Amino acid sequence: MGLLASLLWLVAAIVLADRSQRPFVQAAAVVAAGIAGTTLPDLDLLLPIGHRSALTHSLLPLALACFARHWRPVMAGLAIGIGLHLAADSFPNAMRGYATVKLPGIGSLGTTGSYVWLGMQALAATLAGSVLLAAALPVRAALLAAAALVLVGIAYLFATDGGWPALAVYAAFGWLAIRRGAGRASG
Repeated sequence: MGLLASLLWLVAAIVLADRSQRPFVQAAAVVAAGIAGTTLPDLDLLLPIGHRSALTHSLLPLALACFARHWRPVMAGLAIGIGLHLAADSFPNAMRGYATVKLPGIGSLGTTGSYVWLGMQALAATLAGSVLLAAALPVRAALLAAAALVLVGIAYLFATDGGWPALAVYAAFGWLAIRRGAGRASG
């Protein structure tokens, strides 16, 4: 998906969130924002900040959205989508040059710093998105949005470089969460 399409998905999410407070419309806003988030970090390709800029490959886009409380569903989906993107970026063919994260005015974080940055940002974005989703929507609408985002995530990670290892990590964490939940239910 191109950057223009990503921006259109984000605009659609914002319009949905602004137009109706009905839970399933808000759930649709979450999904649209999640789709946008999967490619939004690459907006740095159009800006004079260099690819894999720490400004776009981080939670900063989510922080900017925090100024509008009624956009919580948009923030939830955006965070999860960005988390998916950053998780895939954590598994490049080689972490050097173009693949490393860059801080404006400082330069590359290097190999280890880039792995740490992307991994921590991916984890933080995914967790923040999950918390925001649970807080923004009633349970049934949140579960529907989460199920749709799982499908979006699988489709995105299947199709993108670095997606297969990231998908394996998400699957492992999902399996552990289910096992932990099953252990609590039986105990």
